[in-house]
Amino acid sequence: MSLEPSSHLPGGFQIRHRALGVYQGSAIELAFWHPSSGMPEYGLCRFSTEDHARAMIAFFTSPECAEPLNPRDLTIEPFDLAEHERLINDHPLPSAWEQPI
Repeated sequence: MSLEPSSHLPGGFQIRHRALGVYQGSAIELAFWHPSSGMPEYGLCRFSTEDHARAMIAFFTSPECAEPLNPRDLTIEPFDLAEHERLINDHPLPSAWEQPI
């Protein structure tokens, strides 16, 4: 769960792919989408403005993207704070201190 107080405020936007789900963020040069990523503990990616979400869609559909997506498959919607909280609470990241040695 994010420790940043603003992460609990309402507002923002998220990107949904018609088949893959809601954008969770990128790592190791891969985009992760809930539920298809199988990694719900990361929650959903919140964009502060619709313009920021549009910029990400522009990248996802551009030749610069390793596997460009069809723009018709992507939509911008209000951020679902309740779903984000449910995901990170039901699937918390294990603490490094809890790992067996």
